[in-house]
Amino acid sequence: MPTLYIYPKSGESFTISLGTEKVTIGQSSDNMIFVPDPFCSSHHAAIYPIGTGYAVKDSGSKNGTFVNGKKIAGELELKKGDEILVGSVWVIFDKPLLTNVEVTDALSSTTNVNTITAVAILKKPPTKTTIRGFPPLGDIEQSRTEYKISSIMIEVSQALVLHKPISELLDYIMNIISEHLPMDRSILMLKEGNPVQLIPRVIRIDNKRFQNQKIQVSKSIVRMATEQQLSVLTSDAAIDPRFSAKDSIINSGIHSAMCVPLWNNTEIIGIIYADRISLLDAFTNEDLRLLTFLSNLAAIKIEESRRIEQEIETEKMKRELQLAAQIQSNFFPKENPSCQNYEIAGKNIPCQQVGGDYYDFISIDPCHLGIAIADVSGKGVSASLLMASLRANLHAEVHAGYDLGGMVVKLNNFVHLSSAINQFITFFFCELDKETGQLHYVNAGHNPPFLMKKSGEIGYLDSCGLCLGMLPSMTYDLRSQAIGPGDILLLYTDGITESRNKNNEEFGVERLTAIIHKSKKASAFDLTQTILDGLNEFTAKADPADDRTLVVIKRTA
Repeated sequence: MPTLYIYPKSGESFTISLGTEKVTIGQSSDNMIFVPDPFCSSHHAAIYPIGTGYAVKDSGSKNGTFVNGKKIAGELELKKGDEILVGSVWVIFDKPLLTNVEVTDALSSTTNVNTITAVAILKKPPTKTTIRGFPPLGDIEQSRTEYKISSIMIEVSQALVLHKPISELLDYIMNIISEHLPMDRSILMLKEGNPVQLIPRVIRIDNKRFQNQKIQVSKSIVRMATEQQLSVLTSDAAIDPRFSAKDSIINSGIHSAMCVPLWNNTEIIGIIYADRISLLDAFTNEDLRLLTFLSNLAAIKIEESRRIEQEIETEKMKRELQLAAQIQSNFFPKENPSCQNYEIAGKNIPCQQVGGDYYDFISIDPCHLGIAIADVSGKGVSASLLMASLRANLHAEVHAGYDLGGMVVKLNNFVHLSSAINQFITFFFCELDKETGQLHYVNAGHNPPFLMKKSGEIGYLDSCGLCLGMLPSMTYDLRSQAIGPGDILLLYTDGITESRNKNNEEFGVERLTAIIHKSKKASAFDLTQTILDGLNEFTAKADPADDRTLVVIKRTA
C-alpha cells in the first residue's frame, strides 16, 4: 500500500500507510494527521482512495491546500512523489525524502556571520574603450577573478537560454552551481503556500556520507537573506571560539556555509543555501559573489519559466473552455420547435465562454411540449457542469405519463446532493397543451415569467417554492395558466433585467415589458432579437456581467 511521509516544520518526521480509509489533515485532534498550526484549519484536507489510486481534496480550508507549489481546487489525483503543503506541514505521497531540511533557531546572526554582502543585482557593466597600461600585481589577481566570474556568467547565461519545465529547471540550476562551486550539500528553497513560507524544492548531497542526515539551516541567516536582502557567508565556524557546542552549526560539523537570496529584479522568491563539511577550504568572498550572481540569473530564469508555464496553462485552459463551450452549445436546442398555431423561440448568450443559464424544449407526446428555463448560481465551468447534470436528469424524468410534481422533487433532491452548500438553481418548467393552450407549470424560485394578453394586460407566473438545491425533500405547488390567441409568454433569466448601463441603472422589467408592448406584432424569433438589441443599446454594448437567456412563446391563432 502507498505511504504518506509527513515532515512537520519542526520535530521528527513520521509515516502513515494508506488503506481504504480516508486520512484527514487538520488542527483538530480528531484528524489522523494532527497539525498544531494557526494557519491550518480544523479539518483542512483529506486524502482518500479513488479507483485504483488516491486523491487529495481541500476541505474548504481558509488558507488552501497546495500540491507541488500550486493551490488546488476540488479533488486532485495524486502521483508518486507529489508534495502536499498544509499550513506548515509537508506531506509527500509514496516517496520519502532522503534528506530532511529544518530551518532552526539554534544560530543567531550575531555569532555566525563572518561576511555579509549586499545583494548584487545584475546590471550590464559600462563599456570602456580607454587603453590602459599593465595593472599592478594585486589588480591582476582581481582581474583574473573578475574574468573567471564573467566567463562563468556567460556560460551559465547560454546554458539557461532554452525553456525547461520548472521542476527540471530547478535541478538544472543546482547542477550548474555545483559544477562551479564545489560543496557537500546545497538547497534551493522557494516561497510558496499560504501563509508564504520557504519550501525546499531541490536538495543536493554531493558527498554521499551526508545523504541521510537532516540539514539544519539557521533561521537568522535565512532572515538576513530574505528580509534584509543580504548574501551571507560563514567560515571556520567549527574552530571559532564564539560558537558554543550547542549550536547546530557545530553539531553538524559545518566548516563553511553560504546563503543567498533568489532576487528576480523585483522581489526575493527564495534562497540558495550551500555548505562544506568535509572540504577543508572554506568558501571565499569570491565564492559568495559568484553564488549571488548565479542566484540572480537563476531567479530571473525561474520567473521566466513560471511565466511561460502560466501562459501554457492559460492557453490550455482557453482551449479547454472553447471545447467546453462547444459541448455546452450542443445542450441547447438545435432549432426552435415547430408547433401549429404557436411561435416559439429561445436564445442564450453566456457572459463567459461557458455559463450556467439553460433553456430547453422537450417533446412529451404529440399534443404536449415541455419548456424549461433555469439559472445556476455562479458562473463559469462549475455552473456549466451543474447545468449539464440538471439537463441530463430533466430529460430522464420528462416523458409521456410522467408526474410533474414528482419530477421537480427529484430534481431538487439531486441538486441538493450534487452541489456545494452555497450553490442552487432557479428553475421554471411548463407543460404546454398545444390544442387547448393550457399551461401546467412549476416555478422553483425563478424570475416570474410574464404573460401579455392580446389586450395588453400583463400577468405573472409567480414562484411556487424555493430554488432547487436549497433544502432537501421540498414539495412544490403546481399551477395552471391558459395562453389565448394573440397572447405572448416571456421566460427570461435575471441576466436580462439586471443588466446595467454606465449610470448603474438596471434594465428592469418595465423596459422589458415596454419592448414587448411596442413589438407584440413581431414574430417570436424577431421579438427575441428586438429585446437583445434594446438591451445592447441600453448598456452601450458593454460585455454582459451575467448570462442572458430568453424564451418567447406566442400563440398566433
